Formats: sequence, structure tokens, C-alpha cells
Amino acid sequence: MNQNTNQGRNFPENKPAEFTPIPMPYVDLLPYLLDNAMAVISPTKTPQPLFPRQYNPNVTCAYHGGVLGHSIKHCMTLKHKVQSLIDAGWLKFEEDNRS
Repeated sequence: MNQNTNQGRNFPENKPAEFTPIPMPYVDLLPYLLDNAMAVISPTKTPQPLFPRQYNPNVTCAYHGGVLGHSIKHCMTLKHKVQSLIDAGWLKFEEDNRS
């Protein structure tokens, strides 16, 4: 007998997310997203022990209201938000056409 409780369900594979490269740091992009109502500060609870593997008590995330544990550079929630805006065509970056 198969003990798989997910049998018959179509769950996506857990493969690493792929993000479109952006021409600026996320920390510089956040003010633009806030000013243009494309994002809002999304406070979250401070992680408690047992901390996630990537937890860093020395950095804070502006997107998450200054919560300890990760930097905006490593904020997966913001990266997914930006990717969804790119995919929807609401966020576009001009390419540098200088020679």
C-alpha cells in the first residue's frame, strides 16, 4: 500500500525560483515601488528560535518593516513581488542604449 498522502494531488516541484535580473539593488528599487503604490511595507513577526538556516541577527529588512533576520538584498518575499510585477508588465526597466 502506498503511504503517500499527496497521491493524486498536483503539487509543483520544489525547484529554486528564477528571477529576472534587475539593473539596480532591491534596496534602491523599494522606494520607487512604495511611491508608485506597487508595494507596501509588510511588517512581519521577528523569527523565534529555531531560526531559519539563512537567519542573520545582524541585518534588517526594510520591506518587512525593519524585522531582524535578513536583508532586503536577500528578501525572497520582495523578490517574488518584483517578479510578479515584471511578469504582469507593471514594472519595466529601460535598457541602457549608450555605446
